[in-house]
Amino acid sequence: MSVQKKSFDWNKFWMIVLENKCLVLLVAICIAAQVVSGGIFARGDNISSVLRQAAIGCILSMGYVLVLSSGGIDLSVGYLLSFCGIVYSQLSDVVPLPIALLGGITAGILCGYVNGAMTVKLRLLPFILTLGTAQIFRGCAYLMCNGISRNIFNPTMKYIGQGLVFGFIPMTFVIFVSLVIVTWILVNRTEFGRNVVATGGNLEAARVSGVNTDRTKILAFVYMGLVSSFAAIVLTGRVAIAMPNAGQGMEMDAIAATIIGGTGLAGGKPNVLGAIFGSLVLAIISNLLNLAGVSSFWQWFTKGVIIVIAVILDSVTERFFMERQKLAN
Repeated sequence: MSVQKKSFDWNKFWMIVLENKCLVLLVAICIAAQVVSGGIFARGDNISSVLRQAAIGCILSMGYVLVLSSGGIDLSVGYLLSFCGIVYSQLSDVVPLPIALLGGITAGILCGYVNGAMTVKLRLLPFILTLGTAQIFRGCAYLMCNGISRNIFNPTMKYIGQGLVFGFIPMTFVIFVSLVIVTWILVNRTEFGRNVVATGGNLEAARVSGVNTDRTKILAFVYMGLVSSFAAIVLTGRVAIAMPNAGQGMEMDAIAATIIGGTGLAGGKPNVLGAIFGSLVLAIISNLLNLAGVSSFWQWFTKGVIIVIAVILDSVTERFFMERQKLAN
């Protein structure tokens, strides 16, 4: 009796690849980086540098996981980060550090609330609104410091961005892992997370089923403001300077990392762990280009290409799964 061999299921293979596209990309880039750099990439000091570089993008991407999944977008994050950093640094000169930390975090939360409340209550497009509030936050940051960067001398502030735990784990890594855990719990184990997915997936259906979609969207923006303040605190300590343009353009890196990680632009599809992989992908690419001595101009170009590819991949993946769902039905 002959045994019939099963043919390889290419559709299933590609489905698995697309579901884990960011992890596949991360592994491929790590291998390429090790080969191209001549073995320098995998050195302990370089890996520590990559983790520090990825920290800011990873922290910001945690906020974008919620905002994008709720059906929103926030383009003010870069300048919001700068504003929170200036508030934090200036307060540290006149009040104890814990109060300065609380002040910087409060500034982020309030700005996030303003973005969310104006979007929801005034029925404004978040894309346009946050472009406007970005300029407001930018102006506030420059006005507060008169456009002059502030050097940081407080050793505790520096430790937050530069310190090592147990002598080899970057403090920034500890902070972003903590935020990843909090975000994962919010998304996967709380009613708020379920409401975010429902709101971004189908707004009207969520309203009919009793979800307070307005409050859900506002809270997503508030969380974005919160993580932006944490990113500001980490970045200020890392570079030991509070600059009014410190976060300029960082929102694009964070959005790209989040989309590469599998969180859909259309909403309703969060992927917390994928956002980590996306942040690491961008950080490794930047690190590799730095090791190769590539100019910052080409680095900007490369990041732009990556964002475009990320959007295309997101669209292709969405269509692929929709077609699979139709065939299954």
